[in-house]
Amino acid sequence: MPRDSSTHYGITSTMDDRKEMQILNDSAEFKRARFWFWPIVFGVTIFFGFFYGVKGAFVGFLYGVTGGLFLIHESLGGNKK
Repeated sequence: MPRDSSTHYGITSTMDDRKEMQILNDSAEFKRARFWFWPIVFGVTIFFGFFYGVKGAFVGFLYGVTGGLFLIHESLGGNKK
């Protein structure tokens, strides 16, 4: 049988990596950040769109996505000192 990418051991993730990601995804902070992502995006989009029209809504959408992703990033933690 020909080899495929799943047989290259350097490319695939180990079971420890999967468990670590599952632990990060199960945290309460991550779930809360995931919940607030879309309300932040829509809220900022509507706010900018209300004052600056379609161009403002586009810029607000980008700011909202940036803010939501920052919230998710901060909820992951990592090596906090």
